[in-house]
Amino acid sequence: MSQEAARPPRAPAVSRRAVLDAATRLVEDQGVAGLSMRKLAAELGVAVTSIYWHVGNREALLDELVQEMVHGLDALAATGSDPVARVLSLATGLRRVLRDHPHLIGLVNERGLTPAMFLPSQRALAAEVAAAGLSGTRAADAVRATQYHVIGFVLVERNTDRSPEQRPSAEDLWLAEPAADPVLSEAFATPVDADRLFAVSTEALVRALLGKQ
Repeated sequence: MSQEAARPPRAPAVSRRAVLDAATRLVEDQGVAGLSMRKLAAELGVAVTSIYWHVGNREALLDELVQEMVHGLDALAATGSDPVARVLSLATGLRRVLRDHPHLIGLVNERGLTPAMFLPSQRALAAEVAAAGLSGTRAADAVRATQYHVIGFVLVERNTDRSPEQRPSAEDLWLAEPAADPVLSEAFATPVDADRLFAVSTEALVRALLGKQ
């Protein structure tokens, strides 16, 4: 038997970026408790030693994921041709990041880095409200109100997603005791379209804050 034939197959190469991306997926699928170096190695099809070589131990890996999340909101950029549209684009982007990474955001909060994580999005919003003519306390209020609205909306969505099935549901209750306004009752008897509700409520808030009624 030749030396080539006797050699064990080489483990597939893996990059540090691939390790971090796979770890992020595991955390978001199974929570922080679901992240282990063995699971991560199995996900990537490599030896556990390859994971340690790239990112160190589990705590070091979690530190890396936290830092990535802290700096992740740097990528939010406003789009649109008018102030309302640009602020709305930032709010929509922020909601998307918060919805996509609930476990990592919880980990960031546990480590006391939430203000640092939100600072880039605050600065981006501040720049847009300044361009719309707001300054000082009024500008700060507009930024905070927009941010609180987005965070609160996402928290309600998360709570709804994680709640057990409700019986009777809100829809059942409105069908059982309709209001004097039948269109109103029909609307409440229809499941919430969260994307539409977010768009409607956020635009109304932003228009009011920017004085664009």
